[in-house]
Amino acid sequence: MRIVDTKGQLCPAPLIATKKALKETVVGESFIVLTDNQTSFNNLSRFLKDNNADSQVSETGGIWTLKITKTTGDTTPAKAEEYCATSISHFQKGNFIIVLSSDKMGEGDDELGHLLMSNFIKALKDIDRLPQKMVFYNGGVKLATNGSPVIDHLKDMEKMGVELLLCATCVNHYSLESVVGAGTLSNMYSIVEVMASAGNIVRP
Repeated sequence: MRIVDTKGQLCPAPLIATKKALKETVVGESFIVLTDNQTSFNNLSRFLKDNNADSQVSETGGIWTLKITKTTGDTTPAKAEEYCATSISHFQKGNFIIVLSSDKMGEGDDELGHLLMSNFIKALKDIDRLPQKMVFYNGGVKLATNGSPVIDHLKDMEKMGVELLLCATCVNHYSLESVVGAGTLSNMYSIVEVMASAGNIVRP
């Protein structure tokens, strides 16, 4: 299987190499991309999602391995550089992750819970320290779907370099595969690994 090694490269180089490989790959076949840069990984994930390319992701020792399967003959006409997220100087990464297991915040009135969750995620963009990652499981994956009241805020968080991990089993359980609008599908092992290594976990 073809391996595209982009370790040590910064955006847009990994995106250009991936776009070229995707164009040269026959529909139904796969190739592997390696990157050791968090921002490049986030940008690659957005690019692949826009091109309806199926990707399986694993991470070991700071190196992300993306096994990419071409599912369509069409590719986005956008330049690879347009997927390069720029750094935002007044934001810093904090030593914490956000874990979301529901699409509403707190117990009681559901309408109020949805409003509180929307306000919570919107407020995350305005604080000086961003979470390292955001993990979504069970009903929390609904927040990252197209049509969700917070989907635009989550897309903004991705552009700011926050990695969004969605429980793939949960997405499949709720039959949301076709409407996921942000984040990367992940397995429970990776989610547990992220939570176990986090300095602090915030559960709204």
